[in-house]
Amino acid sequence: MSSLGQSMDLIRVAVVTDSPSAARDVTRALRESGYAVRPYTLSSNSAFDRVRELRPGVVVLRVGSVAEFEGSAFKRVSAYGGPAVVLLTPGASAENLEMAQESGALVHLVEPVTTQALAAAVWLAAARAQDLRQLSQQLGEMRESLEARKAVERAKAILMRRLALTEEEAHRRLQKESRSRNRKLAETAWHVIKADGELPRVGEEKPARAAEASPAAAAAEQVEVLIP
Repeated sequence: MSSLGQSMDLIRVAVVTDSPSAARDVTRALRESGYAVRPYTLSSNSAFDRVRELRPGVVVLRVGSVAEFEGSAFKRVSAYGGPAVVLLTPGASAENLEMAQESGALVHLVEPVTTQALAAAVWLAAARAQDLRQLSQQLGEMRESLEARKAVERAKAILMRRLALTEEEAHRRLQKESRSRNRKLAETAWHVIKADGELPRVGEEKPARAAEASPAAAAAEQVEVLIP
């Protein structure tokens, strides 16, 4: 894992607050710690748009009160879902703690805050956000893999029903067709699923041309339609 000092200059930080003095203090503290900081003394109407334009890794969101949070774009900033949020509040009342939970902040600090504590909080928020992004990616890959497996199982069942194959034979048929068409197995499976319903089952009445063909030829024709 990268050390705190080695990674600070790679984290872009936006300071979002309606207080000019708070913006100056937080910006100075973070710059002294080595962060690249863009301070914004923002009106509630401009905060959200400016954060979207800057695309920082971390937003230090300094909110004076619950009423200020609920009635302004600060709430939109915290709910944006892009940068990690470090929430600063002037107290640790029950209302402020509930606001921290609602905001989705990864770190909540109560003023007064030391420079070291603020610098560490920003780094921790960035690290946690990266972990969450990786977890989200892994979950997405797991869902995709699960859907692929389900598609293959459905396709095998279709081939077994349509062509009177065993499960092993159906799986080999899918593999063979995937290799011959340079497709992923799941992609071939989806072609089979999409085509299902367009052919009669083996042993059912067929059009005249198919009925005259040999069983092997009829099965081959069904494969060509099921796996286009």
